[in-house]
Amino acid sequence: MNIKERRKFRRLYTYHLAKYHIVSKPKEDQQPVIAAIRDIGGGGICLQAEEALPISCVIQLYINFPQFPKPIPCLARVTWVKRIGRTGKFEIGMHFIDIEEIFRQAIIKRIESVHSIVEEKGAKKHEVPV
Repeated sequence: MNIKERRKFRRLYTYHLAKYHIVSKPKEDQQPVIAAIRDIGGGGICLQAEEALPISCVIQLYINFPQFPKPIPCLARVTWVKRIGRTGKFEIGMHFIDIEEIFRQAIIKRIESVHSIVEEKGAKKHEVPV
C-alpha cells in the first residue's frame, strides 16, 4: 500500500511559509526556523527545510495560510525526513497532533475547492491560486 492509499485527507501542493520550533527545547534557546510548505492536508504537512528534524519530535508550528490574517498555530509530530538530493535541504513529513478544528476544516475546504476547480476545468494544479 502506498502513502496516497493510507492518507485520510487529500493534499494540496502549495508554496507558503511556516515557522517552527522544537517543543522539547526551551523556546528562548531557539530562533524560529522558517520553512517552505511543500504540501498540506487536513491531517498533516510536508515542509522543506534547511535542517533535518528527529523522527517523533514535536514541533510548534505556525502556518501561513491565505484565508487567515494570522498564522495558524498547531503542534505536529515528525513522521519522516528525506534529504533532497544534493541541495542540503530536507523534506519533513509530519502529522498534526493539536490543531483547532476550525483551522483543519478551513484547510480541508480550501483543498477540496482547488481540487474541484482542477477536475471541472481541466486546469493544471499550478494554475489555480491556493
